Amino acid sequence: MNATATSNYIGEAMRSTAALAPPSLADNPGLLAWNLFVMTAAMCLGLMMAGKQARRIWAARAFDHPTDPVSIYRFVIFLAGCAVASRGGAEAISLWSWSSGDAHTIERVAELKRWLDPVSVGCGFLWMALHILAEPMLEFQLRKAPLPVDMWSRWPQLRRPIAILAVSLAMATAAVGLR
Repeated sequence: MNATATSNYIGEAMRSTAALAPPSLADNPGLLAWNLFVMTAAMCLGLMMAGKQARRIWAARAFDHPTDPVSIYRFVIFLAGCAVASRGGAEAISLWSWSSGDAHTIERVAELKRWLDPVSVGCGFLWMALHILAEPMLEFQLRKAPLPVDMWSRWPQLRRPIAILAVSLAMATAAVGLR
């Protein structure tokens, strides 16, 4: 049976590192735990942000024009959430699946990651381009009637994201500690 170059590389890496992590992380459990934590949290938080904005865009579709400042703002945030979620998710899946011991699964996940990376960067490019194009209009709108910004009253809205960070940290610590 002919094995691909990726399968050979993955198989060799798994044999040489006891399948705990990709070669770039295997010698440093702290770095593996940190990456598991950050990428898992990024995926979850990015999905939350993109989902919230998608619901807002959908709910306001009847009365918001696509070139309204609020529509552009929502779409920029949606794209940012998609970029962070897809990039973090691709890496999280790659790291979590590495220790499965199945080179074929790891190869499929690595290929999926390579397909998702350009999508993530594409969302990031669109987000930046839309921001650059809309920035003068958004700033003009914001300067028309400045409203006071009361961020302190919004602190309770951070409970769920902080909980996700705590759970992601606990999962990553447990996964590395129990290997």
